[in-house]
Amino acid sequence: MDHIRAIIQHTKEHAVFPLVCADHCAWLLKKEFSEVAHDPEQLADAFEYGLNLYDSDAVMLFVDAYVEAQAMGCPVRYAPYPQLEGPRSEKYVDRTGIIIEAAVLLQQRISVPVFVSIKGPFSLASFLSGVENFLKMILTDEEAARGLIDEALGHQISYVKQLLDTGVHIFIGDPVASSSVISPDTFSDFALEPLKTLCRQIKQGDRIAGIHICGDTEPIITMLDDIDADILSIEDIIPRTRTVKMGGVSTGALIRNDSEQVRREVKAALAMRPLILSTSCDVPVQTVPDILKTMISAYHEYETE
Repeated sequence: MDHIRAIIQHTKEHAVFPLVCADHCAWLLKKEFSEVAHDPEQLADAFEYGLNLYDSDAVMLFVDAYVEAQAMGCPVRYAPYPQLEGPRSEKYVDRTGIIIEAAVLLQQRISVPVFVSIKGPFSLASFLSGVENFLKMILTDEEAARGLIDEALGHQISYVKQLLDTGVHIFIGDPVASSSVISPDTFSDFALEPLKTLCRQIKQGDRIAGIHICGDTEPIITMLDDIDADILSIEDIIPRTRTVKMGGVSTGALIRNDSEQVRREVKAALAMRPLILSTSCDVPVQTVPDILKTMISAYHEYETE
């Protein structure tokens, strides 16, 4: 059963979907992340292993934040995890094809929905010029900033079309659009419409569109709710929304390996209906597997109450 779609269609109240990503799966398998990130077979193997270990209701095929920036000319260094390095270049590595191939392989092997995480145009534009430079550009050269966002949006529309052909669902991650980084007015003026455009593109193919934004989202929650996404993955799941929320378990509890706090957070989160229980952000690389298993077991225990 597709528990994620059942929640969106209001035929189920809860599902569980921690954000287990490629770096954690590679660490579990004791493999070099840079090797896994460049091999679709190894990516599919890693995510299949993570799913079998944690038994969640979906898989998030997220490799790292810089896949699309690298495809648009940004050099990326592995030390051992990806970091942007230097200005854009004509010599670049395009890993989007690797992600697409891994998505196809993974769907052939597993029975739960596969989501692919892509970057929101605002965040991708910031990576193309450097986050600090881009935020200054918004204040000093609005035309140039909008040009970068349009370029990023064009790339993402093309990428989404290729992904949708494989049958996956899409999550848009837009961390630089967080209210922890920019003002609500800047979000409204620069980040909101590109997110709406991508969501429309995704939903035209009868696929699920999710948005993930880290940090503070309370000042922009009404705007997020009006995007018409199917899922909002946010740290603070308390504000009421029409859109199904996803989250509930803090990153700090995972890092501290605090099983009692995880159980408390799971129980509190499941008082909300509907909700996709998840981690508030990506599972940290070296998270002890038992703490995620505690989250999953607590979900099954409290979800039936």
